[in-house]
Amino acid sequence: MQYQYVVSAYKASSVSKSTNGAFTSPQACNLIVAKNNQLQVFQFAAGRLEQVGSWTLYGKIASLHFIHPKDRLTGVILVTSEKYQFAVLSWNAADQRIVTESTGEFVEVTGRPSTESKLVAVDPWQRVIAVYAYQGIVHLLPLVSDPQSHSIWKTLLRVTSKDKSTNTSIGGLSTQNKPYPYAVHQNESGLMIPKYLQPDTNSTEFIEGANRTKGKATAYSERSTDIYPILTRYIHELKVLDMQFLHGSSDEQPTFAVLYEDANMQRHVHAYRLGEAQGEMQPLSLWSSLSLEAAATKLIPLLGGEVMVVGDESLAVVGPSRQPLGMSKRAAAVTAWTWIDANACTRLLLADEHGVLSLVVLEYGGADQHSVQDIFIERLGSTSVATSLSYLGDGCVYIGSHCGDQMLVRLHTQPLSPETVADASRRTLCLWGDNSDIDGSMKILENPLSDTANVSKQQQAPKPSTFVEPLQLYENLAPMVDLCIVGMGESTPARNTPADTLANGSKREAGGSYGSVVSCSGMANTPGLRVVRNGIGIGRLYGIDLAGVMGLWSLTIAQPVRADESAMDLDKPEEQRTVLLVVSLIDCTLLLGWTEPAGEQIDVAEMALGGWRLSESTLATCLSRSGRHVVQVTRQAVLLIDSARWAVQTEWKPENGAGISAASVCGDQVAVAVNGNMVVYFEKQQDVLKQVACRQLDKAIACIDVHAWDVDSGTATHVAVGLWAANDVCLLALPDLVPVETKLSLDMPQGTSSDSSSSSKSGGLPRSVLMSTLGGTPYLLVGLGDGYLHQFALSLESSVAVCEHKAIALGSGPLLLTPFINHGKQSVFAASDHSAVLFAETRSRERQDKRVSKLIYASVDVRGIKRMAPVDSQAMPMAMCVVSDMQLWVGQADPVQQLHVRSHPLPRWAAPHRIAHCEALSAYAVASIHSLDSEAPWADSAADAAVWESQALLNTNAQQAKLLDSDVTAILAAGGPPAEIGRFSILDSQTMGVLGSVLLRPFEMPESLCSLSLKRLPRPESTAASENALQPAGAAFGASGNVQGWLDNVFVLGTSIVLPGEDDARRGRVLLCGWDFALHQIRIVGSFTALGAVYSVVPFRGMLLAAVNGRLLLLGWQRRASSGETAAAARGKVGSSAVLAEDADYELVVLCSQQTQITALSISTNGDYIAVGDVMSSVSLYHYEEYMLPPAVAAATSSISTQQQQARGGTAGGQLRHRLVPVSRDYSGVWTTAIATVAPPLEQNREHVYPDPIDAETGFLARQGGVYYASAFRNLSQERFVVADAYSNLIRVSRAEDVPSGDAVDGSRMYVEARWHLGDMVNVIRPGSLVMDIPDPEFPGVFRPLLIYGTLHGAVGVITSVENGKLGRILDRLQTNMAHLLPTPGLWDYSQWRGFSSDQRSTQAFGFLDGDLIEQFLDLPAEMQQQVFVGGSGELAIDEEEYALKNEYWNSYSRIEAEGNVAVLSQMAVSNIGQREDISLEYLIRLVESLTRLH
Repeated sequence: MQYQYVVSAYKASSVSKSTNGAFTSPQACNLIVAKNNQLQVFQFAAGRLEQVGSWTLYGKIASLHFIHPKDRLTGVILVTSEKYQFAVLSWNAADQRIVTESTGEFVEVTGRPSTESKLVAVDPWQRVIAVYAYQGIVHLLPLVSDPQSHSIWKTLLRVTSKDKSTNTSIGGLSTQNKPYPYAVHQNESGLMIPKYLQPDTNSTEFIEGANRTKGKATAYSERSTDIYPILTRYIHELKVLDMQFLHGSSDEQPTFAVLYEDANMQRHVHAYRLGEAQGEMQPLSLWSSLSLEAAATKLIPLLGGEVMVVGDESLAVVGPSRQPLGMSKRAAAVTAWTWIDANACTRLLLADEHGVLSLVVLEYGGADQHSVQDIFIERLGSTSVATSLSYLGDGCVYIGSHCGDQMLVRLHTQPLSPETVADASRRTLCLWGDNSDIDGSMKILENPLSDTANVSKQQQAPKPSTFVEPLQLYENLAPMVDLCIVGMGESTPARNTPADTLANGSKREAGGSYGSVVSCSGMANTPGLRVVRNGIGIGRLYGIDLAGVMGLWSLTIAQPVRADESAMDLDKPEEQRTVLLVVSLIDCTLLLGWTEPAGEQIDVAEMALGGWRLSESTLATCLSRSGRHVVQVTRQAVLLIDSARWAVQTEWKPENGAGISAASVCGDQVAVAVNGNMVVYFEKQQDVLKQVACRQLDKAIACIDVHAWDVDSGTATHVAVGLWAANDVCLLALPDLVPVETKLSLDMPQGTSSDSSSSSKSGGLPRSVLMSTLGGTPYLLVGLGDGYLHQFALSLESSVAVCEHKAIALGSGPLLLTPFINHGKQSVFAASDHSAVLFAETRSRERQDKRVSKLIYASVDVRGIKRMAPVDSQAMPMAMCVVSDMQLWVGQADPVQQLHVRSHPLPRWAAPHRIAHCEALSAYAVASIHSLDSEAPWADSAADAAVWESQALLNTNAQQAKLLDSDVTAILAAGGPPAEIGRFSILDSQTMGVLGSVLLRPFEMPESLCSLSLKRLPRPESTAASENALQPAGAAFGASGNVQGWLDNVFVLGTSIVLPGEDDARRGRVLLCGWDFALHQIRIVGSFTALGAVYSVVPFRGMLLAAVNGRLLLLGWQRRASSGETAAAARGKVGSSAVLAEDADYELVVLCSQQTQITALSISTNGDYIAVGDVMSSVSLYHYEEYMLPPAVAAATSSISTQQQQARGGTAGGQLRHRLVPVSRDYSGVWTTAIATVAPPLEQNREHVYPDPIDAETGFLARQGGVYYASAFRNLSQERFVVADAYSNLIRVSRAEDVPSGDAVDGSRMYVEARWHLGDMVNVIRPGSLVMDIPDPEFPGVFRPLLIYGTLHGAVGVITSVENGKLGRILDRLQTNMAHLLPTPGLWDYSQWRGFSSDQRSTQAFGFLDGDLIEQFLDLPAEMQQQVFVGGSGELAIDEEEYALKNEYWNSYSRIEAEGNVAVLSQMAVSNIGQREDISLEYLIRLVESLTRLH
């Protein structure tokens, strides 16, 4: 079967929970953060956070609590999951890892899940944990060492101690009538081994697990003599909003309060005390009558058993023996809270939905000083909208956020000046981007609001004082609402013909984009666009215009400062560094440079130094190893220059006036090509340059290199020479220049794809050659003139031997190779039209055998780099000088092979909703939604009213416009402005500055956006006829002579209009917007009024597909009727940066439509097939058809006579018509959020997609619960789609075609080929890739990175098709072994985590591969890799009984779910991969390494 490989390129960045305490050591202050299923631990010290580690849990984290028992030096973490699991985690200081002390689950088979989030409360005296996950049910977990001896638990356990079940389970296992349940342990090698829990008299401190037995949640202890159940208790309240334990003495029984909403939508507080009435819980009567604010959302326990109720507009303190004490506050919902002094409970931090951080001070009184007497509240400042707060001490607070960047801030007692806050913000922003870009884009993006008469006047009001100083920022991409892929290799989305829409599965990939992902991220007060790219970015610092650059080098010369100067100024450094940029032009050499004394600003200037031949072009130059000499090679001479006196010390010229054609210098070694085919080798000896050897070659020399294999030694052992005529490369051994016998041919290696099929050579000549050691492997790299890079992996132990030869097409222009060090990593810069950086991957593996290190190719975000030279500068670390676009400029490089995030903030409360990119315009289109503050004035000037009134011009349908305008006018007059407004903006893709912006109509919101080009279609009556019957006309339409060009490079915006009082959108519009470079304005060239919300727009065969409520429309850019029959096109000015200029000859019309299911949200096309994702009814598939209407029918249905048609240039023939025909649909109830097309397998891979089955491990077509599953059905069509649903699942569906007779397959159904639980809701899926498409000769065309997705929690992932069934099966085995053999914190069940789950059913997963888990295989030690490879069946120190139990444990994961006589796909059990698939461990490692280069 064809597997889908899913891997995270950027893991979830949204923070849901955080807590803090002494976790790693007694003196440590640790911050623990939950990001989806990631658990991160930080160390806080000196006002900064340093990450200790990050761990993956097999479950989405629902709650996080830190518990510090009194008898322990360090605390533990209590974590629960969304699938009703819990775990208690502690830190192993010796091994520096997290260990699981307890694990289990609390599941009620008959319970109804809570409508709110799962609530967890911990008793302040650490006696019990209360969990509210089901309506009316509270689970109690004991936290005492011996529950039987504790007075509180004696009564509670009395009810359940007599009912000890004999049928318990864990992790999907069941043990019938056995004395002890299973537990999962780790053996000495680190593998997880199941075994029986043996009775032990030692007590345990924490719960060791929880099992399900016929609806009862139970807990077991590995070391206790009895299995204690998790107590299940019932309360009267069904809709509980919050739950907290109250503060009391240790002798009092635990009491917890619940905040709930009753049937009348009124909110109250009840308190329950444990240990009363034979284990039942009773509400305290003094609390039962309390009624609270209707918007109360949180409870905060106080001293003396009191509790603070937090609402949107007030704070109220209530207790059992006091009158409520209330205080009003700023109207905003509180999102997070934390104590500054948790023991005294006097200072409280509150964060609200507007990003405002407030301090609440409580004043206690009364007899015991435990009763709140007064409340004070103070606004501290503005931050990201917090989902969690953690006070770390020293005035520092961690702010976790879902819709903004995470922040570490310091609170001050005095207000900060604006300058201080600005400086702190700049220092903080340096962590993730360029200050100038951020500041500049923020200023530019605020300008359009002023053009529209200041919709929100509060933005220009004086900012209130702040007590908050930012210290650190952490990038957050959540929530990712939309994204587009921009980068080198991107094809213009304009005229996508059927061949460009995956008709054969290969066309789109050839033109697919790679490079950067630009996402709509953030909301509330921190919206913005995030640019995520893989590879290396170069930030420009300064540059000059300079043409004709033939060579570029950088030299850094350190010279001591004179004694008299240093004596005069003691602050000056002892040495002065001079940075020289040697620029070789056509007939001269230019020296640029600057000096770097500490504390002075860099001043680049032209330098005139002695000794240099500036009147000649330079071929090569380098600094000697001692740093006291410089070697310059020109076409006439080789010079050794003294850098102290800047005078020529040695000069060598060729005999008989021969010229030098190529040269290379490295330290004290020089190699030059003289007279075209002679190699001359020099060495610097005792400050003199001496000729050592020379050799005549048979062929002309194209390029030469004398770099050392080992950078540390600095001495080259060979000279590499590229030859012109032979198109080959040879090695000459030093010092005698003896040719190496090893043949190094530039013929294409086997398995390399080349455009020239008639020749084994690429057709290019050598332009650059380089010797370098990358990842411990010596490489000879050869760059050709046609953009190909040949890489020879060599072995130099006894003689030179080629271990591996590959040829990679990096671009189409000449490649020039330059070595450099990037952040401590040896790298090679390949300058070309599509430049790249080469480096070896690094893995924390220790293997005794030596293998060829894999090279990684990281794309560079600057196009057309001709030359590059690394710059050694203290003032600018990691700087490089670059020549591109007739400019010479200096920039700083980012680390390679790492996702870089650059943020471009938008104005506050302007949430980006949709984004599209047009490469031809070099512009983005952004549709945003602006929230209007209730305090902002509305339309208080004539300009405001004019802007809103002008929006009526955007409707071409006069009747619809009149009706809509009358409704809007009445609503605005009665109720004022809407709460939100929509905006459409066009941004420059280079500077991210706003080119133009326009507001939408009142109550109109953007829904969809795309970029395309439209065909100009003729009127139907003028289309030529072919026959007198309905017939296909697709071929004739594509080449029709009546098509008069294209409407190129326009953005299509789909909107919805929902008036107050309406539940759904009854109106919407489609706007065609372009950019006029001459007038610098947005031109609205066309519009269409739809009867519903336009949720999706997609280009299709030069037309436009639009999903409007429950219908699918095909729109075309068609010629208008004559001016006498329709109104003239509307024209006018809209705002200050947009103009309405509708086309006078063409308009958007509906060509055909088709009813879908409930509401169509997303569209994906595959050739002539169209897949529509429905909000509740999964996927429907439609086929586009064209036909000719017979002349008789056309005349009868047309209001224009035949004579009129002929008079307009038409014929008396038929008319071309369009239709969308339903083909099949998926009948399962999937709530679709995104859909994308999966390209069919390449022709070369089709026969390998379905390998021969091994035993009974291959699944088959089956039906279960009304859903069809297909795992190895070979007659499935090429129409395959990946679907994401609202329950964080991924599904791949396909249509069956050519069904054999007698088969039970229904051709009208779409079948499920794969299903999997991702754990994060996917909002958008786009075709494209983050990395350069470099084919792997060992696995050519097998892994194709096709799709990129963005999720709600800010994750960016890659979905890759594995088009070789055997390789997919191997990876499936590896995934199974990794999941069941390697321990993870929590020890939760992997199959339960990845199993398909929705509100209707939960079933096992298949067809998807977990890339995050599989790629961890490379990080394992060699011993652990071997154990995973053999399935744990190697030398394990376990007896036969435990081995049998292990097999039983693993076999339970391969059970076959059955319904009657029909079975579903069986999942593989843990197996010996090598024996089952006949492969080696090294082959498996190379396979996984190939996958790591896909993201």
